[in-house]
Amino acid sequence: MTNELLHGDLCPLCGQPLTLVPNVVRSNVRYPTRTDTVPHCRYCATDMFRSQQWADLMRARYES
Repeated sequence: MTNELLHGDLCPLCGQPLTLVPNVVRSNVRYPTRTDTVPHCRYCATDMFRSQQWADLMRARYES
């Protein structure tokens, strides 16, 4: 069983459905190394208070 958030899963902060957005990953080169898709909650992204909570949550989730 995977613990990663996927498209259609509910946001852990507000309970709204998540979408996947592309994120370009670069490794100190001029061209993009790869493109990943990361979970995104459009409701939390537009709320300034939840935006920081969302960033902290994603950082903790994917750095551990």
